[in-house]
Amino acid sequence: MALQRLNHKSITYFFVMDGANFETPSLLLAESIRSALGGYPDIVAYTPNSKLGAINDVTRKMMEILNVDIRGFDDQLVKWSPKYPHGNKILASRERRETELSVFLDTDVICLGSPDFSVITQNTPLFATPEGVPTWGRDEQDWVPVYEMFGLEIPDWRVRLIKGRRRVVLPYFNAGVVGFVEKGNPAGMRFPDVWFDTATKIDANPLIGGKRPWLDQISLPVAAARMGGRVEVLSDLDNFSPYRLNSQAKLNDVRLFHYRMPAFYRKYDECKRNTERLLARAPVNLRSRVRRRLGVFLRGIQLPEELL
Repeated sequence: MALQRLNHKSITYFFVMDGANFETPSLLLAESIRSALGGYPDIVAYTPNSKLGAINDVTRKMMEILNVDIRGFDDQLVKWSPKYPHGNKILASRERRETELSVFLDTDVICLGSPDFSVITQNTPLFATPEGVPTWGRDEQDWVPVYEMFGLEIPDWRVRLIKGRRRVVLPYFNAGVVGFVEKGNPAGMRFPDVWFDTATKIDANPLIGGKRPWLDQISLPVAAARMGGRVEVLSDLDNFSPYRLNSQAKLNDVRLFHYRMPAFYRKYDECKRNTERLLARAPVNLRSRVRRRLGVFLRGIQLPEELL
C-alpha cells in the first residue's frame, strides 16, 4: 500500500544530541536540512533527559532559529553491558513522531539535496544504505545463530557493499541514516520497538561475539526480517561517506553526506558554504559565540568579512 502524498511535510528527520561534543555538528546538520529542504520537514534533536538542562544557551537559541524541536528521551531504559552509546539512536527512535516517515541521522551527516523516498510503502519496514565494508559478519555462518534465535531463516537476498571490493553479502546496512514508517507495518508493529527488542536480545546472547560497536548494524536487518515486507536499499548518495576513499569525491549528486570527522568536512566547498550559512543565520550579538563553538569545523577556512 503506497503512502499518500509523501513530501517534506510527511517526514521527520531526527538525531541524538548527546552532550556538548554533539551540539556543534547538530547545528550544522540542522542548518543543512533547512537550507536544502526548507521549513517543511520536522526536525527533532533528542537529548537524554539527564542532559537536557546542560544544553548550551547558544545551541538552544540557534535550534530555536532553525525551528528544531529539542526533546528528551530515557537513556536508562536499558542497561547496556558493556556501555553502548550507539544504542541511544535506538532508544530515541522509539519516541513517537507525528509524520508518516521518520529518518534517523547521525550528527556527522549534512543534507545537500532532497532524498527520494517515493518508493517507500506502508509495507516497508526499513530503508537504508548498505555498509561500506563488512565490519561484522564477514562469514555468512556468523549470521546463522542471530537469525535462528528469532526463528528466522537466513535471507535469500543480498546487498552489494559500497566500498573496497564491493562484496555481495547478506543484508548489512550503515546505521548513520535509518528510515522507517512511523506508524509501523499493517500488523501494527513499529520498527523502532522491534529494533530495540532485537538489539537487546542479541546483546544478551553470549553465542554472538564481537558486537561492539556494531550491535545497531547487526540488529537492523534482523529487525526488518522480523517485521516482514520489503526492505528498500538506498543508493550511497543517500548516505555518502568519503572515509576509505582514495581521492576527494565529487558531491554534485550527493543528498546526505556522512563526513564522519571535521577533517573531511573542511575539505568540501559544500560544507564550507553550510558553515557560512549557519553563521549568517546567527544574530549579530551571538555570532562570535557561534564561531567559537564551531572550533575545528572552521580550521583553515577563510570566512567572508561580514561573518567575522
